[in-house]
Amino acid sequence: MKKKLTKESILLISIVVVIILIDQILKIWVQNVGEMNIISGVLKFRISENHSAAYGIGSNSVIMYVLTNIVILGVIFKFITTQNEFVDKKLKIFLSFILAGGISNVIDKVFRGYVTEFIDFGQVINLPVFNVADIFILIGWVAIAAIFAAFTVKEWRNKK
Repeated sequence: MKKKLTKESILLISIVVVIILIDQILKIWVQNVGEMNIISGVLKFRISENHSAAYGIGSNSVIMYVLTNIVILGVIFKFITTQNEFVDKKLKIFLSFILAGGISNVIDKVFRGYVTEFIDFGQVINLPVFNVADIFILIGWVAIAAIFAAFTVKEWRNKK
């Protein structure tokens, strides 16, 4: 028995594909164009090779990085696809942001041996150089935390 793709599934797949394409295309473009000032003294694009990982997971080991991320991304994918009665559309969209960003960074690690970072606010804010995938991962996690916090507050108020 074949499962039919729902409108929601098509939306989530589209989100993942578009985010990956935007991130990968921008990385390739910046690598070809080179360093450039976007907003003088505030924002510049410059290539930075990130050979480590968040919290040192899989540092200097492409295999460990890829395996760790595949497990995490697999759990997120399984959750999105099997927990329909517990997960609303908003949460699935934000999980798709995390999934797409993670996949794009894994693509970098597999094909380049490092994650390409290029967005640099270094002159204004002391942030590490990052990429579009990182932005979507961060938006996804912050939004999910906000959703859970709002749900917890709502439940807490209902119990009073």
